[in-house]
Amino acid sequence: MNMIPNLLDIFSVLPALLLAGGGVVVICFSVLFKTKDFLIVRYVSGFILLIAFASVFYTAFRFPGNGVYFAGQIENSLLTFWLNLLYVSMAIGTAAVAPRILRNHKIEFPEFYPLLLFATSGMMLMTAAQDFILIFTALELMSLCLYILVGISKNDHFSLEATLKYFLLGSFSSGFMLMGIAFLFGGSGSTNVSACLQPLSVAGYQGNFAKIGLVLFLTGVSFKIALFPYHAWTPDAYEGALTPVTGYMATAAKAASMGLLLILYTKLPIRLEDSVWAWLTGILALCSMIYGNLLALKQENLKRMLAYSSIAHAGYIVAGISAGIREEVLFYLIVYSFMSLGAFAILAYLEEGTRQVTFFAVQSLSGVKPLTAIAINIFFMSLAGVPPFGGFWAKLFLFQKLAESDSLMNRILLIGGVTNSALALYYYLRIGIATFMSSDEGEISRNHSAPKSVGVIAVVVVCFFMVALGWLLLVPGNLLAIGAGQSLSY
Repeated sequence: MNMIPNLLDIFSVLPALLLAGGGVVVICFSVLFKTKDFLIVRYVSGFILLIAFASVFYTAFRFPGNGVYFAGQIENSLLTFWLNLLYVSMAIGTAAVAPRILRNHKIEFPEFYPLLLFATSGMMLMTAAQDFILIFTALELMSLCLYILVGISKNDHFSLEATLKYFLLGSFSSGFMLMGIAFLFGGSGSTNVSACLQPLSVAGYQGNFAKIGLVLFLTGVSFKIALFPYHAWTPDAYEGALTPVTGYMATAAKAASMGLLLILYTKLPIRLEDSVWAWLTGILALCSMIYGNLLALKQENLKRMLAYSSIAHAGYIVAGISAGIREEVLFYLIVYSFMSLGAFAILAYLEEGTRQVTFFAVQSLSGVKPLTAIAINIFFMSLAGVPPFGGFWAKLFLFQKLAESDSLMNRILLIGGVTNSALALYYYLRIGIATFMSSDEGEISRNHSAPKSVGVIAVVVVCFFMVALGWLLLVPGNLLAIGAGQSLSY
């Protein structure tokens, strides 16, 4: 086997290489060019992200195309194509929203942008990797960047507490993953994903090692996804981090972790329906739906409410993964990421540096900021699954696939998903009552005089388009079929 990378191998990871190399360049620029608000660093980072976005199309449909590279350690497919597009899109949105927030918090931290590039590069490698060592390395690259990004507000003790909790619990989860990889290697003699999972279908010590290893590895992945009961870090980390960072964690990082779980489950050598692995993740998904929605009901802070609701949404998506559903899960991930990014972008705008955005603070917002009130209501209604927005179609397609199954677990998940979606309507639609129907005037309505932000407006417009009309363009049945001919019409 030739282990020396060739040109095809290098180009297969071109987007990740551009982001990683660009991150190094941006770090150098942050030292050499100390301009006001680090304008050069911001513009170079944005340019690199746009080039990486274009390179995702080029590597998938032009050269070298989808396939297996680096002697089987990297696999590019239509699934990784969509995931890579999602990661870069969320990074672009975060970079567009962040400058104003950093300025309002008086944070001079030009390393924010290279960390964003490095984290996105790690996500790409994590879901393209076909070797557990590479998966773990890429996941840690993503995680270490997120630990720092959560704590960049060094003068805010809430931010420092959040990053410490996230780091400590994340370290434990990394230990579980490493121990799981060790058991998987012990059962198969390989770190290749398919080879490690193959013993699951046989009896004896090899099968036992593989089962223990996969359970431990799934424990670490569940922490990254924030499934119950591995969710403890989520509310504090979401609330303590700067809102653009929270949005990035809730979209790109969560999508990467769930993408990894989806890819792992497509590699299982056994029939998934009614298997112990379907029940294992199915139970976690059901508990996450229930817990996330119940805790979100009593939240007043909108960031904490979105943190708990993200646990519930993770439950919906993992329910689909446990049922062996691919296209509908991917569609849900895309729609959820855009509606969450739009919601967090508006919260970042309303915070204006130090203000906490609560239901009471946004009372009568429609009187002074009608477009802002309409936009945040649209994103929250989409999160609730109200038609005709994208969140409704995402849930409909996913639940429809669950309903087509005869599996007992899938029927339980279907009932749980529909029931919890109805429960979630209460706290999502509270924002409409507060912003349009309240007679009282909230703090933001009285004192909000922040100038318009071009970055926030651009992100909200794009997210609104994806939430309102994106479901017309992205049909789940076509997501993994558009590139069957390895060509794309421009």
